[in-house]
Amino acid sequence: MGTPKALLPWARGTMLSHAVDRLRAAGLEPWCAGPPDWALAAACAHLEDDPPLAGPLGAIAAALRQGDAFVLAVDMPLLTPEEIVRLIEVGEAAQFAAVPIAAGGPQPLAAFWPGYLLSYLRQYLDSGGRSVLSFLAEAPHIRLQEPDLVRLGVDPGHLRGCNTPEEYLALTQGGGGEVP
Repeated sequence: MGTPKALLPWARGTMLSHAVDRLRAAGLEPWCAGPPDWALAAACAHLEDDPPLAGPLGAIAAALRQGDAFVLAVDMPLLTPEEIVRLIEVGEAAQFAAVPIAAGGPQPLAAFWPGYLLSYLRQYLDSGGRSVLSFLAEAPHIRLQEPDLVRLGVDPGHLRGCNTPEEYLALTQGGGGEVP
């Protein structure tokens, strides 16, 4: 993309500041697992990946050290605070990771993760595992299919992200990202 997704313009700030704002609006205390200066710019606490260089699982492990967590990738700017709360409620009730299935597959980076999974995740990471989906295949989780999401009041289209400049442009044109 040429620029880290967290720093791309979105709404009145960046994709990162927008994610932090939505988590706060959902009643959560946001944490940033990225460079410390990103957390400072987004006015939120910083988490060091644990272990470093483990990809998203290092960030998830760092978040789970704090307890239950809602993990939200910055490149999913359409998910609303209300939808985040609904996903958390399902996960808390089940005491499993609550993983939406939309936009072509599982979305573990827009999901509730219970804190007790940390011990399992540490074992997986210590054995050299780095795939979020491979870890989830072994971990207690519920898969929220599109009909489940709709029943919960979560728009499956809000779980699409952007990994290419074209996907980012499509989100900004149709998703409310008022990019200057």
